[in-house]
Amino acid sequence: MAKFTLRKVAVVAAIASVATFGLSACATPAPEPTQSAIGGDIVAPIEINYQDIDGQTLELVVGQVVNINYGGINDGEIEVAISDKKVVEYSAASYEDDTQFSAGLLALSGGESTVTFTFAGEEPKVLNIQVLLK
Repeated sequence: MAKFTLRKVAVVAAIASVATFGLSACATPAPEPTQSAIGGDIVAPIEINYQDIDGQTLELVVGQVVNINYGGINDGEIEVAISDKKVVEYSAASYEDDTQFSAGLLALSGGESTVTFTFAGEEPKVLNIQVLLK
């Protein structure tokens, strides 16, 4: 049976604390946090249902997208008119390589534009777009 004296325990404790301090002194400091957001200047898209379009105004920034859910209406049955195509562009829904893409609007440049959606047999629906420069 081993005998531990107070002196031996103190020596072992002293060696352990010196080793711990020595190892912590060699640790690499954590990098400084950055000021930019993860993902850079990416702006989340806006989701809107066609049935909910009722003359509202959406504020977008250049490069932002509005995804439009037609809710079962065939995209080819809707006529889309844009008052200023330099401000916003429309892309129809599509199906490519087993992937469904929603119809959408893309903010191109600062300004205002009115987008009118016309579905056969219904009153036109208007969506006002204001594109802000970041």
